[in-house]
Amino acid sequence: MSKATKTDAAQHWARADLPSEVEVALQAALDKLARAPVVLRVTELAGYTDWVMILSGRSERHVQAIAEAVQKEVTAKGRRARGTDGLSEHMWDLLDFDDFIVHVFYHPVRAHYDLESMWSDAPRAELGLPSEVMDTSDLDKLDTPGDLPAYRGDLTFGGFDDEFDDDDDDDDDDDDDGPLADD
Repeated sequence: MSKATKTDAAQHWARADLPSEVEVALQAALDKLARAPVVLRVTELAGYTDWVMILSGRSERHVQAIAEAVQKEVTAKGRRARGTDGLSEHMWDLLDFDDFIVHVFYHPVRAHYDLESMWSDAPRAELGLPSEVMDTSDLDKLDTPGDLPAYRGDLTFGGFDDEFDDDDDDDDDDDDDGPLADD
């Protein structure tokens, strides 16, 4: 993972601050008319990546076209995805490039899983995109599929390895026979 040159907590990220591969991925998605892109700086929140990009498509075919364009352009710059998921359904395509992850959603699936809320503490890059790219009012009218794709993660998705460990120090057992127990 890359190192930030400024402290992430107080950093205001602009499109010009994005690593070149993230910019390539963003531009490839925009060239395929991806909507409402969000780029989050998650270095200080996640132990497995630095950047998360979230994009919307208007159909499964559109999601496929966006994901394929992102993979093609980033690969052309010498980076290959370490892993992918959802490429057979194209309702939620995940491309893992190690220090950045791209989520391409069929928009109603994006709204359902709402990853932006999960990463609400992450600084967002100001992308300076026109309102017609950011407006999802037409996409908000699309029907949510009856058979949603499986969640791409688990209970610790987005956390550090030790963040969800059981900690013996804060054991809340009521039947504690410690010094304050009634005899």
